[in-house]
Amino acid sequence: MIAVILAGGMSRRLGGVPKAGLLLEGQTLLARTVNGAMAAIEQGFIQPATGDGGEGAGARIAVVGPVDKTRDWIRGARSHGQVLFVQEDPPYSGPAAGIAAGLAALAAQALPALDEEADSGHVLVLACDMPRAGEIAVLLMDSLAGCKAGSGIMAVDDGRKQPLAGIYPLAALSAAVDAARQAGKLENASVFSLLASVFIKECVVPLGLSTDIDTWQDAHAQGIDAWPAEAEGQ
Repeated sequence: MIAVILAGGMSRRLGGVPKAGLLLEGQTLLARTVNGAMAAIEQGFIQPATGDGGEGAGARIAVVGPVDKTRDWIRGARSHGQVLFVQEDPPYSGPAAGIAAGLAALAAQALPALDEEADSGHVLVLACDMPRAGEIAVLLMDSLAGCKAGSGIMAVDDGRKQPLAGIYPLAALSAAVDAARQAGKLENASVFSLLASVFIKECVVPLGLSTDIDTWQDAHAQGIDAWPAEAEGQ
């Protein structure tokens, strides 16, 4: 199991304040999401590699977004040293391009997680702006256990599908990314379009669990009223 966490949005409805850096219970949303992803990986009985090659060595998680900022916002996450940082190309070109960038960064490490072993054939995809992403990841892992080989699972909240809260078969998702790239259809593409060829089951989650942060009203409703001082003016 590997994970791609998307943290590269423009946050226009927050006046440009980056969602990833918003603080909840003393942690940034990005750090909370990384911790949740690592917990899901461990739940899948894949022990994270410690590595000795410096930051990101043996990483199983790729954080996609502005690298200089995401490195700061992840400090305090227990798996900080096991994360790769990358930005989609071109920057801010949407979540489909972000997924592609994250997969490419992890593939470049030639990890056992990317081979054909049964336990390692999936990728967890999470947006960083869901305060309860960790809880969603656990539910997705539980549901995945009942799926047939080669299939994935996507969260559904109040009848609404959440493509950025899912676990997808790595081979099928990689093939979809390659096809989209060759067709020139990654930049600002729909994630639903990217996933069209992937067999996915639905995982109904408790009402509101996948609520994300789009506006300051959303943020305040989730108990968020601060963002890191180092993010000011960015």
